[in-house]
Amino acid sequence: MTPPFGSTLSARGFLAVRDAGFRPLRQVQGTSILSLGWQQLPNLKVRRSLQPTRLEGPWGSTGVYYPPGSLTVGQYLNEGGWTELEQRTAAYNDARTQALARLRDAARDAGAVAVVDLRIRRGRFEPAMRAIEFTALGTAIESTRFELDGYEEIPLTSLSGTDFWKLVVSGYWPLGAVGGTSVVYVIAGYRTRYARFRFSRRSLRNQEYEDYTQGLVEARKRALGRLRREAQAVGAAGVLGIQLTRERRESREDDLIVTIDALGTAIAPIEQGAPRDVYFALGLGKP
Repeated sequence: MTPPFGSTLSARGFLAVRDAGFRPLRQVQGTSILSLGWQQLPNLKVRRSLQPTRLEGPWGSTGVYYPPGSLTVGQYLNEGGWTELEQRTAAYNDARTQALARLRDAARDAGAVAVVDLRIRRGRFEPAMRAIEFTALGTAIESTRFELDGYEEIPLTSLSGTDFWKLVVSGYWPLGAVGGTSVVYVIAGYRTRYARFRFSRRSLRNQEYEDYTQGLVEARKRALGRLRREAQAVGAAGVLGIQLTRERRESREDDLIVTIDALGTAIAPIEQGAPRDVYFALGLGKP
């Protein structure tokens, strides 16, 4: 007697996958828990660079020396700004890569040709300090119509069973899950700090926090840029079902640490080579 399979598919998704000539094998999973290394936040470093140095002159006289560029830095602090935290950004991208690789290995052990209905859990790993978790869960499927060549990697897709069926019958095939993460530190300028002070006049009127807005926009651009490069690396014609998740955490003096994570499914025609240009499609195929 064949043992029952486990699956993340809904009943409608299961029927669609079966009608497309595929059969669920089992539920597969990949996880990576990664400790974040130490990284100095830029605000403290920038403020220290503003500190003047007292110099002793001849006959007991003293003078004040301001570091080069201090006026520029002072204007930067007044207006606000942003910078990407490179070590934390690399940690999030490494955790995603390792978790998806482990899920793909589990699917290969099951004899699958693809993994559908991929679901992601990402964020901080609460039991440990400064640790992040990336867990991927999906359904491994086999096929009586398709088979992978020895050099081809098992594709991973976040599309549901129904959307996967629509993709296949339209002549396209998923190449895999592609993504990108950016962790940006936003330095709150003087205007923002004053506006957020509840007893100030400025806090009583509508206004845009321009430094927060710009930091969020830049984090999203960088995350999507990494996703696009991953899609181009696998020869994709497009990316479907892009999901953007955001984590916002306040730091000292009204500063923010913003984490933007993008994940989607790269696709290409089954019988044709994928064009070089990659186009984004947000939420296509959603019921």
